[in-house]
Amino acid sequence: MFEAQRDDMKIQHINFTPLLNINKGRNPQNNNVHRLNFTGDKFAKSTEPDLKTYIDKMSAKMSVGKNVEFFLDALKTIDTNDRRAQKPLSIADIGCCDGALCRTLKDFLPVSTNYYGIDLSDGMLEAGRTADKTLLEFKTNYIQGNAYDVDKIFSKNHVDAIILSSIMHELYSYADEEHNEPAYSKDSIKHFMQSAFEALKPGGILIIKDPATPHSDPYEPIKICNASKTDGKIPPVENEEELASADITKLCTLDKLKRFCMDFFPAQDQNEWDGDTCIVPRWLVTEFVRHRKWLATPENWAYEIKENYGTLRPDEISEFAVEIGFDTIKADNISIPNEVNIYKILDGEFELRDIEDNILDLESFPMFLEVVLRKPREHCDKFNQRWEEVRKRLSC
Repeated sequence: MFEAQRDDMKIQHINFTPLLNINKGRNPQNNNVHRLNFTGDKFAKSTEPDLKTYIDKMSAKMSVGKNVEFFLDALKTIDTNDRRAQKPLSIADIGCCDGALCRTLKDFLPVSTNYYGIDLSDGMLEAGRTADKTLLEFKTNYIQGNAYDVDKIFSKNHVDAIILSSIMHELYSYADEEHNEPAYSKDSIKHFMQSAFEALKPGGILIIKDPATPHSDPYEPIKICNASKTDGKIPPVENEEELASADITKLCTLDKLKRFCMDFFPAQDQNEWDGDTCIVPRWLVTEFVRHRKWLATPENWAYEIKENYGTLRPDEISEFAVEIGFDTIKADNISIPNEVNIYKILDGEFELRDIEDNILDLESFPMFLEVVLRKPREHCDKFNQRWEEVRKRLSC
């Protein structure tokens, strides 16, 4: 049981039977977390999300003003020789989906900018090529490839900027046997950052935007209470077996919360119920707030529930950056007011309270991690200095 257990609280812990087969793995946030694989007739045919639904959701995120502003502000910090000489820049979007981010950036950057979209999915890349055909004088160079191979996809010191938008948590959540990266390993993030460092030009930048993990006490007990029983298309389900087989898209908020505690393995041994109030650690509140938005189809829910969204804190990213050789330009958690938050809590949906029953809002929970790292110019500057010395000697 987690630390919310108090002698003066009459809370019954509910052990839901997992819907999943479990292969042991490791999650630094919870030593009991396991690798997840879906089974059963409901998800046997498809554990992949509907491609169109997924692309629509990602494209919507790319159109959010503050999101794009972050990338544009970050790109201003590029300090490569090409940037100084006002030559065309090259930008690589890792995990590019259908290329929506590059198409958005093109409206703000010089037309000479070179864009590269890297993704493992043929379907995503083909969707990007199709979308680009509707535009004049614009083309992203789509390449099928793995994020861990950025240094192999590009030659050394090749690109001015590398973007990782809502992809870092996927590197963290999934095992990659080809690169010997286990699931739920922070070393996988370090592996990618090292690869990106090699591919970047001196003065080039790595931009990371991802869901955040709390920078305050991640295990502070938080109440999710007054979850609605009336906002679903079916009445609340009392029977666990029926709840497990119900269409996730039709459940009321209370039942969605129960399904979250069943389906998201880190929550299975870290939830306590007092009537209709669920008590979970602070970091799991942010996970529920975000996961509940993936309800377009049961397949979308099944796919996304395998991912641990919050991965590294800003200070952990900075530690990795120093070890690899990056300079940290920015590493912050960002909280967003509920009214403009894409994960906003609707009126009457549910309430968030601390153990003393103080009402909390989403501004109390960081939603995004924003990171900008720059590869130092010093190696380039030293090389140029030596070359100038050689040229002077040759001219004598």
